[in-house]
Formats: sequence, C-alpha cells, structure tokens
Amino acid sequence: MRALLFAAALVAAAATIAPRDSAALPRGYSGADLLQNCANATLCELYMRALVDAYDTLHVWSNVRPRVCAVQPQDPAAVWRTVANALSARPDRLPASAGSLTLDAMQVAYRCGTGIATTTSLFAPRDGVDLATQCTNFALCEPILFAVLDAHQTLVDWQSIPSKFVCLPEASTLAEWRLNVLKYLGEHLDQLQIHTSASLVLTAMAQKYPC
Repeated sequence: MRALLFAAALVAAAATIAPRDSAALPRGYSGADLLQNCANATLCELYMRALVDAYDTLHVWSNVRPRVCAVQPQDPAAVWRTVANALSARPDRLPASAGSLTLDAMQVAYRCGTGIATTTSLFAPRDGVDLATQCTNFALCEPILFAVLDAHQTLVDWQSIPSKFVCLPEASTLAEWRLNVLKYLGEHLDQLQIHTSASLVLTAMAQKYPC
C-alpha cells in the first residue's frame, strides 16, 4: 500500500526531468571527487549505502562470495572515516574511480573472516520505496546512480563477477539513467517493498542497456 503512494510522484518526476546533461560516466567519478562531495554527510551516506548494496547484489547474482563482512550493520559515518583515512593516506591513488578505492578500503577494513557470524551487508539495505523517494530529487538520486554503476564497473574490472550486467552507451547521460530508473519503478510498484534499492537500479539499467 505504501508503494502506491509514489505512483503519481514517479510519473510527474519522470515527465519533468530537467534537461541537465552529464557526459560523465561512473568511471569519471574519482576518489578526489568523493572526498570533496563527502563534505555533505547526506550525499556521502547515499553513495556508500548504494555502493555496498550494489556490491552485495552483484555477488549474489553471480553466485560469488563477497569479501566485505560485518558482525552487525555499521554506522555509515564511521565507515566513511575509515575510507577517508585510506584515501588520504594515498593521494596518488585519488584519480582512480571512487568505487574501486572505496571498495578496496572496505575489503581491507571489513575483511571476511572464518568461523564468525556475519551480516550480508555493512549496512541495512534500503528498499525501492526509499529509492523512489530519493530519485524524485535529482541531487539525491545522482550519488545513488553513480555508486551502483561504479560498483558494477569495479567488479567487472576486478574480474570479481564473471560477466557484465549493464553496458552503457558512451553517449548516455545521468538524466537518462534517472529517467529510466523512475520509469521502471513506476511500472513495477509491486517490487518496491520486495527488492533492495541497488538491485532495482541494476535491473532497470540492465533492461535498458543490456550487454
């Protein structure tokens, strides 16, 4: 029932997206960009939550065990401090993608051990209702989309997953990605409370940009 409340908002947002063009693909979102943007705690948390959600989702889809574990869900601010310290310690690496640097730092700091109970994620995952709420706001949707697609590209580059799920055209834009996600959510309201935020973004993008 809660998901139905977003139907009109999703339709309206999809129909009134600002003609803002962005040629920047996720690979262009660097560690330096992340350090700067994470001065905003809200945007920083959205990025990290979506990155970890996508990381976990892609490992499940590929039937591969992830290498980031936690005994219980972590505080995003504390995780960011760990990541920021790792980034600051190696300024020479800041031109690399934000996703690869963040996930690398997380795999070191939250490495999976043996014989201990772990959660499936560093963070409690958000669902599609949260995603619908956030993506009606361009500024809040942007870090989520960058994070999900950056996680996907990073795991492809690392050969952690056997194949790509999304193949973005060079000319695709952030505005188009957002429109596609909003359209998918509006057409699949029954999925909003069932699936995680990142899994819905990945599904929408894989359908729009299949490999």
